[in-house]
Amino acid sequence: MDPLPPIPIPLALRWREFRIRFLPILFFLMAIAGVCFVWQRNIVAPTLVGAVETHSAQIISPYEGKITQLDIKRFQNVLKGMPVAVLSPTDPRAALDVIQADLDILNARLGPKLTEERNETAYEQLRVNWLAQKVDLATARVNLELAADELQRNEALYKKKLISEADYDITLKAQQALAAEVLERSNLVVTTEVGVKRLEADGVPQTSASANDLLMGALQVEEQKLADASADTKPVTLIAPIDGMVSMVFHQAGENVAAGYPILTITAVEPQHIISYLRQPIPFEPKAGMKMEVRTRTMRIQSGMARIESVGSQFEMVTNSLAIMRPDKSVDLGLPVEISLPPGVKLRPGEIVDLTLRSMN
Repeated sequence: MDPLPPIPIPLALRWREFRIRFLPILFFLMAIAGVCFVWQRNIVAPTLVGAVETHSAQIISPYEGKITQLDIKRFQNVLKGMPVAVLSPTDPRAALDVIQADLDILNARLGPKLTEERNETAYEQLRVNWLAQKVDLATARVNLELAADELQRNEALYKKKLISEADYDITLKAQQALAAEVLERSNLVVTTEVGVKRLEADGVPQTSASANDLLMGALQVEEQKLADASADTKPVTLIAPIDGMVSMVFHQAGENVAAGYPILTITAVEPQHIISYLRQPIPFEPKAGMKMEVRTRTMRIQSGMARIESVGSQFEMVTNSLAIMRPDKSVDLGLPVEISLPPGVKLRPGEIVDLTLRSMN
Protein backbone atom coordinates (compact mmCIF):
# COMPACT_ATOMS: atom_id res chain seq x y z
CA MET A 1 0.00 0.00 0.00
CA ASP A 2 1.47 3.34 -1.02
CA PRO A 3 2.23 5.88 1.77
CA LEU A 4 -0.08 8.79 2.04
CA PRO A 5 1.21 12.09 0.72
CA PRO A 6 2.34 14.57 3.44
CA ILE A 7 -0.23 17.04 4.46
CA PRO A 8 0.94 20.51 3.35
CA ILE A 9 1.47 22.98 6.20
CA PRO A 10 0.24 26.51 5.46
CA LEU A 11 2.77 29.42 5.62
CA ALA A 12 0.70 31.15 8.22
CA LEU A 13 1.00 28.14 10.49
CA ARG A 14 4.79 27.97 9.90
CA TRP A 15 5.12 31.71 10.72
CA ARG A 16 3.09 31.24 13.88
CA GLU A 17 5.34 28.36 14.94
CA PHE A 18 8.45 30.48 14.25
CA ARG A 19 7.09 33.39 16.26
CA ILE A 20 6.31 31.17 19.21
CA ARG A 21 9.50 29.12 19.31
CA PHE A 22 12.34 31.21 17.85
CA LEU A 23 11.38 34.89 17.69
CA PRO A 24 11.48 35.48 21.48
CA ILE A 25 14.94 33.95 21.67
CA LEU A 26 16.10 36.11 18.76
CA PHE A 27 14.71 39.31 20.32
CA PHE A 28 16.29 38.41 23.67
CA LEU A 29 19.73 38.00 22.07
CA MET A 30 19.34 41.27 20.16
CA ALA A 31 18.34 43.08 23.36
CA ILE A 32 21.40 41.74 25.16
CA ALA A 33 23.62 42.85 22.28
CA GLY A 34 22.01 46.34 22.27
CA VAL A 35 22.40 46.74 26.02
CA CYS A 36 26.06 45.72 25.83
CA PHE A 37 26.65 48.19 23.00
CA VAL A 38 24.93 51.06 24.80
CA TRP A 39 26.63 50.19 28.08
CA GLN A 40 30.07 50.12 26.49
CA ARG A 41 29.46 53.32 24.57
CA ASN A 42 27.58 55.48 27.07
CA ILE A 43 27.50 53.92 30.54
CA VAL A 44 31.20 54.18 31.30
CA ALA A 45 32.25 55.29 34.76
CA PRO A 46 34.56 58.30 34.27
CA THR A 47 37.83 58.59 36.12
CA LEU A 48 37.33 62.33 36.65
CA VAL A 49 34.80 65.04 35.96
CA GLY A 50 36.08 68.23 34.38
CA ALA A 51 34.82 71.65 33.37
CA VAL A 52 35.82 73.60 30.28
CA GLU A 53 37.68 76.60 31.64
CA THR A 54 35.99 79.98 31.17
CA HIS A 55 38.07 83.09 30.47
CA SER A 56 36.34 86.38 31.17
CA ALA A 57 37.24 90.03 31.69
CA GLN A 58 35.34 92.81 33.43
CA ILE A 59 35.07 96.40 32.27
CA ILE A 60 35.40 98.38 35.52
CA SER A 61 34.76 102.08 36.09
CA PRO A 62 38.13 103.81 36.77
CA TYR A 63 36.44 106.61 38.72
CA GLU A 64 33.03 107.81 39.84
CA GLY A 65 31.12 108.97 36.81
CA LYS A 66 28.13 108.75 34.50
CA ILE A 67 27.83 106.36 31.56
CA THR A 68 27.10 108.66 28.64
CA GLN A 69 27.29 106.02 25.91
CA LEU A 70 26.80 102.25 25.99
CA ASP A 71 25.80 100.67 22.68
CA ILE A 72 26.81 97.13 23.68
CA LYS A 73 24.07 94.57 24.35
CA ARG A 74 24.16 91.22 26.10
CA PHE A 75 25.32 88.29 23.94
CA GLN A 76 26.94 90.68 21.45
CA ASN A 77 30.34 89.69 20.07
CA VAL A 78 33.17 92.20 20.57
CA LEU A 79 36.78 92.37 19.44
CA LYS A 80 39.83 93.29 21.50
CA GLY A 81 40.34 97.07 21.45
CA MET A 82 36.73 97.78 20.45
CA PRO A 83 35.12 100.76 22.28
CA VAL A 84 32.30 99.52 24.51
CA ALA A 85 31.39 102.49 26.74
CA VAL A 86 32.05 106.18 27.36
CA LEU A 87 32.30 107.39 30.97
CA SER A 88 32.20 111.03 32.12
CA PRO A 89 33.23 112.10 35.64
CA THR A 90 30.30 112.99 37.88
CA ASP A 91 32.03 115.77 39.82
CA PRO A 92 35.73 116.39 39.10
CA ARG A 93 35.83 119.32 41.53
CA ALA A 94 36.84 117.03 44.39
CA ALA A 95 40.30 116.41 42.90
CA LEU A 96 40.72 120.13 42.21
CA ASP A 97 39.79 120.95 45.82
CA VAL A 98 42.52 118.59 47.05
CA ILE A 99 45.09 120.35 44.84
CA GLN A 100 43.88 123.73 46.11
CA ALA A 101 44.35 122.55 49.70
CA ASP A 102 47.89 121.35 48.93
CA LEU A 103 48.74 124.71 47.39
CA ASP A 104 47.35 126.53 50.42
CA ILE A 105 49.61 124.46 52.67
CA LEU A 106 52.57 125.16 50.37
CA ASN A 107 51.79 128.88 50.51
CA ALA A 108 51.69 128.75 54.32
CA ARG A 109 55.10 127.07 54.42
CA LEU A 110 56.52 129.72 52.13
CA GLY A 111 55.37 132.57 54.41
CA PRO A 112 58.45 132.79 56.67
CA LYS A 113 60.82 132.39 53.74
CA LEU A 114 59.11 135.20 51.88
CA THR A 115 59.76 137.52 54.82
CA GLU A 116 63.47 136.66 55.05
CA GLU A 117 64.33 136.09 51.41
CA ARG A 118 61.60 137.91 49.49
CA ASN A 119 63.75 138.73 46.50
CA GLU A 120 65.04 135.18 46.15
CA THR A 121 61.67 133.49 46.50
CA ALA A 122 59.63 135.89 44.36
CA TYR A 123 59.83 133.53 41.40
CA GLU A 124 58.66 130.51 43.40
CA GLN A 125 55.83 132.54 44.98
CA LEU A 126 54.70 133.73 41.57
CA ARG A 127 54.69 130.15 40.24
CA VAL A 128 52.66 129.00 43.24
CA ASN A 129 50.13 131.78 42.64
CA TRP A 130 50.05 130.89 38.94
CA LEU A 131 49.28 127.25 39.73
CA ALA A 132 46.60 128.29 42.25
CA GLN A 133 44.97 130.50 39.62
CA LYS A 134 45.06 127.62 37.10
CA VAL A 135 43.33 125.39 39.66
CA ASP A 136 40.69 128.07 40.24
CA LEU A 137 40.25 128.40 36.48
CA ALA A 138 39.85 124.64 36.04
CA THR A 139 37.28 124.59 38.87
CA ALA A 140 35.39 127.50 37.31
CA ARG A 141 35.33 125.75 33.93
CA VAL A 142 33.90 122.60 35.49
CA ASN A 143 31.27 124.69 37.30
CA LEU A 144 30.44 126.40 34.01
CA GLU A 145 29.97 123.04 32.26
CA LEU A 146 27.68 121.84 35.05
CA ALA A 147 25.74 125.13 34.94
CA ALA A 148 25.42 124.88 31.15
CA ASP A 149 24.00 121.36 31.49
CA GLU A 150 21.59 122.57 34.16
CA LEU A 151 20.54 125.50 31.95
CA GLN A 152 19.93 123.17 29.02
CA ARG A 153 17.73 120.91 31.12
CA ASN A 154 15.79 123.83 32.65
CA GLU A 155 15.35 125.43 29.23
CA ALA A 156 13.67 122.26 27.97
CA LEU A 157 11.48 122.15 31.08
CA TYR A 158 10.65 125.87 30.74
CA LYS A 159 9.54 125.39 27.14
CA LYS A 160 7.21 122.62 28.34
CA LYS A 161 5.90 124.91 31.13
CA LEU A 162 7.19 122.54 33.82
CA ILE A 163 9.16 125.21 35.73
CA SER A 164 8.54 128.88 36.34
CA GLU A 165 10.22 131.73 34.52
CA ALA A 166 11.90 132.81 37.77
CA ASP A 167 13.62 129.44 38.18
CA TYR A 168 14.76 129.56 34.58
CA ASP A 169 16.16 133.10 35.04
CA ILE A 170 18.11 132.00 38.13
CA THR A 171 19.75 129.20 36.15
CA LEU A 172 20.48 131.52 33.21
CA LYS A 173 22.07 134.20 35.42
CA ALA A 174 24.14 131.59 37.26
CA GLN A 175 25.48 130.31 33.93
CA GLN A 176 26.28 133.85 32.77
CA ALA A 177 28.05 134.67 36.05
CA LEU A 178 30.20 131.54 35.77
CA ALA A 179 31.03 132.37 32.15
CA ALA A 180 32.22 135.82 33.25
CA GLU A 181 34.23 134.23 36.07
CA VAL A 182 35.93 131.87 33.62
CA LEU A 183 36.81 134.80 31.35
CA GLU A 184 38.27 136.86 34.22
CA ARG A 185 40.26 133.94 35.61
CA SER A 186 41.57 133.13 32.12
CA ASN A 187 42.85 136.69 31.77
CA LEU A 188 44.44 136.50 35.24
CA VAL A 189 46.19 133.23 34.40
CA VAL A 190 47.52 134.70 31.15
CA THR A 191 48.78 137.82 32.96
CA THR A 192 50.50 135.78 35.67
CA GLU A 193 52.04 133.47 33.08
CA VAL A 194 53.54 136.49 31.31
CA GLY A 195 55.18 137.53 34.59
CA VAL A 196 56.56 134.02 35.14
CA LYS A 197 57.98 133.87 31.62
CA ARG A 198 59.57 137.31 32.04
CA LEU A 199 61.30 136.23 35.25
CA GLU A 200 62.49 133.07 33.55
CA ALA A 201 63.93 135.17 30.72
CA ASP A 202 65.77 137.37 33.24
CA GLY A 203 67.10 134.32 35.09
CA VAL A 204 65.50 132.27 37.83
CA PRO A 205 66.54 133.53 41.29
CA GLN A 206 68.57 130.95 43.18
CA THR A 207 67.90 130.06 46.78
CA SER A 208 69.80 127.54 48.84
CA ALA A 209 70.18 124.20 47.04
CA SER A 210 68.22 122.07 49.48
CA ALA A 211 65.33 124.51 49.93
CA ASN A 212 65.11 125.16 46.18
CA ASP A 213 65.12 121.44 45.35
CA LEU A 214 62.35 120.75 47.84
CA LEU A 215 60.28 123.63 46.57
CA MET A 216 60.75 122.76 42.90
CA GLY A 217 59.89 119.13 43.64
CA ALA A 218 56.69 120.16 45.42
CA LEU A 219 55.74 122.43 42.52
CA GLN A 220 56.34 119.68 39.98
CA VAL A 221 54.16 117.30 42.00
CA GLU A 222 51.33 119.84 42.08
CA GLU A 223 51.72 120.49 38.34
CA GLN A 224 51.39 116.76 37.65
CA LYS A 225 48.34 116.57 39.92
CA LEU A 226 46.77 119.44 38.03
CA ALA A 227 47.47 117.76 34.69
CA ASP A 228 45.95 114.48 35.94
CA ALA A 229 42.91 116.27 37.34
CA SER A 230 42.39 118.11 34.06
CA ALA A 231 42.55 114.82 32.19
CA ASP A 232 40.02 113.31 34.59
CA THR A 233 37.50 116.01 33.70
CA LYS A 234 37.25 114.67 30.16
CA PRO A 235 35.16 111.62 29.18
CA VAL A 236 37.11 108.36 28.90
CA THR A 237 36.39 105.61 26.39
CA LEU A 238 36.49 102.07 27.79
CA ILE A 239 37.64 99.34 25.41
CA ALA A 240 37.30 95.56 25.34
CA PRO A 241 40.45 93.84 26.67
CA ILE A 242 39.75 90.48 24.94
CA ASP A 243 37.81 88.98 22.06
CA GLY A 244 34.56 87.41 23.18
CA MET A 245 30.87 87.84 23.90
CA VAL A 246 29.22 90.21 26.36
CA SER A 247 27.85 87.80 28.97
CA MET A 248 26.56 90.35 31.50
CA VAL A 249 25.64 94.07 31.46
CA PHE A 250 25.46 95.57 34.95
CA HIS A 251 24.64 99.21 34.08
CA GLN A 252 22.96 101.10 31.26
CA ALA A 253 23.64 104.44 29.58
CA GLY A 254 22.66 107.34 31.84
CA GLU A 255 23.43 105.54 35.11
CA ASN A 256 25.99 106.76 37.62
CA VAL A 257 28.62 104.26 38.74
CA ALA A 258 31.12 104.37 41.58
CA ALA A 259 34.84 103.86 41.11
CA GLY A 260 35.82 100.20 40.93
CA TYR A 261 32.35 98.89 40.05
CA PRO A 262 31.94 96.61 36.99
CA ILE A 263 29.99 97.88 33.99
CA LEU A 264 29.92 94.70 31.91
CA THR A 265 31.61 91.29 31.60
CA ILE A 266 33.13 89.83 28.43
CA THR A 267 33.57 86.05 28.16
CA ALA A 268 35.83 84.38 25.62
CA VAL A 269 33.90 82.26 23.10
CA GLU A 270 36.70 79.80 22.38
CA PRO A 271 37.90 77.77 25.41
CA GLN A 272 41.55 76.90 25.96
CA HIS A 273 41.70 74.16 28.60
CA ILE A 274 39.73 71.70 30.67
CA ILE A 275 40.21 71.85 34.42
CA SER A 276 39.58 68.98 36.83
CA TYR A 277 40.35 68.17 40.47
CA LEU A 278 41.62 65.04 42.21
CA ARG A 279 40.23 64.45 45.70
CA GLN A 280 41.82 62.45 48.44
CA PRO A 281 42.55 59.59 48.33
CA ILE A 282 44.11 60.26 44.92
CA PRO A 283 43.14 57.41 42.54
CA PHE A 284 46.33 57.75 40.46
CA GLU A 285 49.45 59.91 40.33
CA PRO A 286 48.79 62.49 37.59
CA LYS A 287 51.66 63.42 35.27
CA ALA A 288 51.93 65.66 32.24
CA GLY A 289 51.45 63.68 29.04
CA MET A 290 48.94 61.12 30.33
CA LYS A 291 46.18 60.40 27.82
CA MET A 292 42.59 61.17 28.84
CA GLU A 293 39.41 60.43 26.92
CA VAL A 294 37.01 63.38 26.98
CA ARG A 295 33.30 62.61 26.65
CA THR A 296 30.54 65.21 26.43
CA ARG A 297 27.19 65.02 28.21
CA THR A 298 25.10 66.03 25.20
CA MET A 299 22.30 64.07 23.53
CA ARG A 300 24.73 63.08 20.79
CA ILE A 301 27.79 62.15 22.78
CA GLN A 302 31.13 63.30 21.37
CA SER A 303 34.46 61.93 22.50
CA GLY A 304 38.11 62.53 21.78
CA MET A 305 41.57 61.99 23.16
CA ALA A 306 43.39 64.68 25.13
CA ARG A 307 46.46 64.93 27.34
CA ILE A 308 47.24 66.23 30.79
CA GLU A 309 49.17 69.44 30.25
CA SER A 310 50.04 70.40 33.82
CA VAL A 311 49.35 69.44 37.43
CA GLY A 312 49.00 71.83 40.36
CA SER A 313 51.55 71.87 43.14
CA GLN A 314 49.07 71.84 46.03
CA PHE A 315 45.47 71.21 46.98
CA GLU A 316 43.23 74.24 46.60
CA MET A 317 39.62 75.20 47.19
CA VAL A 318 37.20 74.20 44.44
CA THR A 319 34.87 77.15 43.82
CA ASN A 320 33.36 76.35 40.41
CA SER A 321 30.64 73.90 39.33
CA LEU A 322 32.91 70.93 40.15
CA ALA A 323 32.70 71.57 43.90
CA ILE A 324 31.32 68.69 45.97
CA MET A 325 30.02 69.92 49.32
CA ARG A 326 29.90 67.03 51.78
CA PRO A 327 27.81 67.38 54.95
CA ASP A 328 30.87 67.05 57.19
CA LYS A 329 33.04 69.48 55.18
CA SER A 330 32.84 73.26 54.96
CA VAL A 331 35.03 73.47 51.83
CA ASP A 332 35.95 71.19 48.95
CA LEU A 333 39.68 70.67 48.32
CA GLY A 334 41.24 69.17 45.21
CA LEU A 335 44.49 68.91 43.28
CA PRO A 336 44.00 70.90 40.05
CA VAL A 337 44.78 69.19 36.74
CA GLU A 338 44.85 71.06 33.43
CA ILE A 339 43.88 69.04 30.34
CA SER A 340 44.09 69.98 26.68
CA LEU A 341 41.05 70.22 24.40
CA PRO A 342 40.38 67.13 22.26
CA PRO A 343 40.61 67.87 18.54
CA GLY A 344 37.35 67.70 16.63
CA VAL A 345 35.12 67.98 19.72
CA LYS A 346 33.01 71.12 20.05
CA LEU A 347 33.09 72.34 23.65
CA ARG A 348 31.61 75.46 25.21
CA PRO A 349 33.12 77.43 28.09
CA GLY A 350 31.75 76.16 31.40
CA GLU A 351 30.58 72.81 29.97
CA ILE A 352 30.89 69.72 32.20
CA VAL A 353 32.66 66.72 30.61
CA ASP A 354 33.60 63.19 31.72
CA LEU A 355 37.28 62.22 31.73
CA THR A 356 38.58 58.65 31.55
CA LEU A 357 42.23 57.74 32.01
CA ARG A 358 43.46 55.75 28.98
CA SER A 359 47.24 55.71 29.42
CA MET A 360 49.58 55.92 32.40
CA ASN A 361 52.46 57.07 30.18
